[in-house]
Amino acid sequence: MSQAATVTQSFFQNLKVPEGDKTYQKLLDSGLELFTEFGLRRTTMEDVATKAGVGRATAYRRFSDKDQLIQVVILRECQRELSKIEDDLRSIEGGLERVLESFVLAVTRAYGHPLLRRLMTSEPETILPMLTQRLWQMMSFFRIYLASLLDRVKKEGDIRDQSSEMLAELMLRLVQSMVLSPDGVMNPADEASVRKVAELYLRPLLSR
Repeated sequence: MSQAATVTQSFFQNLKVPEGDKTYQKLLDSGLELFTEFGLRRTTMEDVATKAGVGRATAYRRFSDKDQLIQVVILRECQRELSKIEDDLRSIEGGLERVLESFVLAVTRAYGHPLLRRLMTSEPETILPMLTQRLWQMMSFFRIYLASLLDRVKKEGDIRDQSSEMLAELMLRLVQSMVLSPDGVMNPADEASVRKVAELYLRPLLSR
């Protein structure tokens, strides 16, 4: 099992997510499709249940409300993207290079994700509070993941010995700022711009 899958499984268990529940997965798939097409406000739990081919009561047995469904949909997308990033990092030699590349991939892929782009364009007043004031749970998820990656790289001797959790949170807050406030000289839509940030500011911070 990949690191992303392990961390996500642990996080989902804390949310009491049932394992192997096909109806649960159908609801997540339907929620993702409807949220991306119509947005959060225009999509109801009844819409998601109908799309998944189940009754309203069945949907509410899996999710207490739409907010919980939204949260788990977003977390599952995060897990999927992390798994893709892990696959791409396997071809990168050197722990420091993998950390820098993970930052570049996280920024560019988060910024370009269809669900986030849809919500940032059509209803930023809904998604921005979720990704700022109420980000603590997802930030914790990513901090644990990234800190574990940094710990492994430190053991390889490729980066300086410093607090992995503090460094992980610093990097995540930079990702958050670039993705949610894209206007400026650091352009999250431009891979070359993101790589420049990684080279000029993260490499000196991490290097031994």
